[in-house]
Amino acid sequence: MAHKGDCLLGVCVRIKNTNLIEKFKQFELIDWGLHFCPYNKKMENIIGFHAPIVDLGDPNSKALSVLKHIVDIISDHDYLTLHITNGKDPNIDVLISNLSELVDYARKKDVKICIENLRTGFSSNPNNLIEIADVTGCLITYDIGHVDYENRVKYIEIFSDKIYNVHVYELEIPKIGHVAPKNLEKLRPTLDKLLDVGCDFWLIELMDIEEIIRTKKLCEEYLKEHR
Repeated sequence: MAHKGDCLLGVCVRIKNTNLIEKFKQFELIDWGLHFCPYNKKMENIIGFHAPIVDLGDPNSKALSVLKHIVDIISDHDYLTLHITNGKDPNIDVLISNLSELVDYARKKDVKICIENLRTGFSSNPNNLIEIADVTGCLITYDIGHVDYENRVKYIEIFSDKIYNVHVYELEIPKIGHVAPKNLEKLRPTLDKLLDVGCDFWLIELMDIEEIIRTKKLCEEYLKEHR
């Protein structure tokens, strides 16, 4: 998917209540969370997917075969974002081998593999992620809310042109989840930096439909100021 010029602004579907899915049909660009809800082929406007949570760094895991199967299913879409571990410290050699194989497999089907920074553990260290991305050839999904405010610009500088898309919301709080911004005061420096370096593919990642709509409007107003 080419996204030069105007910023692409989409939304993430992260709900388990299938009765609410109809409400997402109003959005033009959708990132579908397979870790929340099975793929619904009737849903239009899906551009990419978030994988179920598996562990590519576990030598005893079936993660690679699971993710290859998902790539087969979604091969007419743009990308697959994934967590490379499930919270445990990975076996680095196994992780690199599995992820490299997955990236090559997905590339043949025109699917980009993106690894996401997490709030804690191995994938919370930006240097770990950029090293893995450089070695395996994958891209990065930058989750703003998984990073403290003061470090967000630094992460962008480290990830640089490896960032393919961005999860946008205020902050993730333990036992609460993803918090919607009341305004963009604290997000603005990060959004400014993203535009400065050409990261122009943003996805609102919230669980409440009304919060998604409000946050999307805030981002649209911000982007109008920067045209």
